[in-house]
Amino acid sequence: MPSRSCFRAVLIAAFASALHAAPAQARTLPVWEVGLGLGVLSVPFYRGAGDGRSYAFPIPYIKYRSRFLQVDEDGLRGKLFTSDRLLLDISLAGGVPVPENSDGPRAGMPSLHPTVELGPQLEYRLWQASAHRGAVWLHLPLRAAFSVAIGEVDDQGWVFAPYVEYETRDGNPGGPWAIGIGAGPLFATRGYHDYFYEVLPGQATPTRPEYHAEAGYSGSRITLSAHRRIGHWWLGAFARVDSLKGAVFADSPLVQEDYYYAAGIAISRVLAVSRTRVEIEGE
Repeated sequence: MPSRSCFRAVLIAAFASALHAAPAQARTLPVWEVGLGLGVLSVPFYRGAGDGRSYAFPIPYIKYRSRFLQVDEDGLRGKLFTSDRLLLDISLAGGVPVPENSDGPRAGMPSLHPTVELGPQLEYRLWQASAHRGAVWLHLPLRAAFSVAIGEVDDQGWVFAPYVEYETRDGNPGGPWAIGIGAGPLFATRGYHDYFYEVLPGQATPTRPEYHAEAGYSGSRITLSAHRRIGHWWLGAFARVDSLKGAVFADSPLVQEDYYYAAGIAISRVLAVSRTRVEIEGE
């Protein structure tokens, strides 16, 4: 079974990827902030699964800011060509472990280790409102996927998940809620789809025929997110709906649902802040 620390890292990655935010107007902010919090995530075991569960886990709160590099709840972001319209980001995502079941479509099949997805993400600002209060961004993440267990990391293919996102945000403590809504398609390689949806010949039954997935369209996704800084506290929440209609693996006997629903909330306490400040477009 995967270690608790690996599982916690996957959940943190999945939660952080859902709370993505884009740059806004320039302001003076601390160079770094650190804190600690708690998150709760409710999610099916995999896209198309009929069962799932909820998880609670600690979340580190880390922010570092400079004119050309930022580290925050979104991951690592770097500004390209001194332009605030084009950014290079690190995209993170993850999946929870799939347990063995004595019944259901995976009865008798082995458990699946949690997955981690990591890769570059190019971001381009398509539009920005006056006073920098809102913006529309095109995100182009390409992630390598791995299944993770104790002493074992296996390649599970690639995921390409482009999406367009409209965001509003105010980085000042006590300011209004920052909200975002994003939507786009998903694509993945055959290896990624097979990890979740393949049925090998030795696993086939009269009600679960042998199945091998193909590469291509993985469905579509809509994500809503909101977060706010109140004094030394940071609050965040997200909700996500995926449609599997038209996905190349939709006819797998392991797919029970056409839609995938996930939601999470988090709260963090900022414990220390640098005295040095920097002017940066973000937050």
